Amino acid sequence: MSYLVKQLWRPYLHNIASKSFVADNGEHYKIPSGTYRWAEPLGKKLIILDVDSRPNTNTGEILNSEKPELAKITGRTAGFMNHYLYSMIHGYDYRLVRAPNYNDRHGTWVKVPMIKEALKSHSVVVFLDADAEFIHPHLPLEWLMSLWNITPRTLIAMAEDPDEDFNKDSKGRLLWNTGFIIAQQSNQTQEMFDAWENCPTGNRYPGCDRWLKEWAHEQAAFGYHLRYDYNEPDELRVIPCDHGNGAPYIGNDKCRGVFVRHHWRDKDRTIQSFYDSILNLFVRRLHGQFHDPADRNFLDASSYQYPIDDLFI
Repeated sequence: MSYLVKQLWRPYLHNIASKSFVADNGEHYKIPSGTYRWAEPLGKKLIILDVDSRPNTNTGEILNSEKPELAKITGRTAGFMNHYLYSMIHGYDYRLVRAPNYNDRHGTWVKVPMIKEALKSHSVVVFLDADAEFIHPHLPLEWLMSLWNITPRTLIAMAEDPDEDFNKDSKGRLLWNTGFIIAQQSNQTQEMFDAWENCPTGNRYPGCDRWLKEWAHEQAAFGYHLRYDYNEPDELRVIPCDHGNGAPYIGNDKCRGVFVRHHWRDKDRTIQSFYDSILNLFVRRLHGQFHDPADRNFLDASSYQYPIDDLFI
């Protein structure tokens, strides 16, 4: 199946060596001078990681082994399938991990230790919430890493939240959204994730216990505490909200989710979006097949005069 998927998308894969890209909305994006560095595919060194503590075995859910009823597919399932599809298209590793529940903190905290563990076996871990999706399945993650100036020294990258007061920490800085994370393997990254997981103990970061169950949980713990410990150039990279958070329908033209769309306002939007991404591919392939070669499927008889008796069809 993974081979078939790669072959279906192969004609439309964006060249990793290209310095520019035209998004589906017609806007042009160009890798800034001096930031193009991810010139080789990462392959299985990169893992797309989904984490959830729920069983996901009900009708329409990803781990239900029965033939799916398309009308009952859940938004969470569509999100997982988008991530899985993206990994197959580009030859990345993929894993959906059912994490154990914490007894003392909100369920979203489980992503932190799972990313830490995945970094022990992969050079790059890309985590997404189930309501986040890749909008351009044919665009390699390596190209985006160059666009966002992620260097080999970058420990972690996340997208900013929309510019609202409730999304700011006590110093007035915008929080970074943990629904889309790119993390790179290193001893320092392991130390950072360990400190993040243990932040609510209050030993290193007094007051972090507030975020055990209070929104925004692990996101606030990172934004209020951890990021201030990493000040060296390139250690942390913020991704523009417009590139990696939000969606066009939220009404914020600076957070449209051009490359990674996060449907925190309407989680079931992933369903139609997932179907559309596959349908668009098949329409393009069918159109391309029609034109290869066109004279096999199309005959221009407009120059003939009636009555016609010598046209070979």
